[in-house]
Amino acid sequence: MKNLNGTWLKIKTGDDYCRPEFIEFTNDQIIHFEIELKTGNELSKVRTEWSEKLSESKFEFVNDNRIRIFRMGKTHTVLSETESKTEDTEFSTDYERIEPTKTELESEKIETLEFKAEWKNEKIPFKFNTVLDSSVIQEINKRMKRSGRKLVLENLQGTYFASIYDNNEREKLIGIKEIDEKKAVLFGFPEKPYEIKAE
Repeated sequence: MKNLNGTWLKIKTGDDYCRPEFIEFTNDQIIHFEIELKTGNELSKVRTEWSEKLSESKFEFVNDNRIRIFRMGKTHTVLSETESKTEDTEFSTDYERIEPTKTELESEKIETLEFKAEWKNEKIPFKFNTVLDSSVIQEINKRMKRSGRKLVLENLQGTYFASIYDNNEREKLIGIKEIDEKKAVLFGFPEKPYEIKAE
């Protein structure tokens, strides 16, 4: 069996609205954690009530650092105003093992860097502590008294994350595998390639 050691980030897909989550494997248990901000940009794990038995779980390794766990759930399909059907469905969730970010840079320096990343032919500005929304969205947010989306540098166990906050709520974590002044390798994406380079 491949190595299950370490802490694993839940990979969110576009349909996922839950908070960022991590798992660890201990004595046949899959332990679930959420995170909270400890001090500065340091995150700490907070154990949730939920744990599962590994021996009763169906899973496969996608690669050495990515595991896919299958769980049963329900799919509810509305057929008309009066008719619907519910089916048992197998859902899969990917988790990626986090490892300390390879870098010579201090966090203060990383926060000043600016890159462009490309995901699915969309150019994504990679700049910390700045509002990511377009000026139109920023205007709407102002009227609705919302603070928009921004990237914040955070750190869990030596792994840096570009955390996406929306209206002051942490909604997604993009892991930083390595970073220097010219490029960053980002991980935690739902589809291949599971990591991208920002330059």
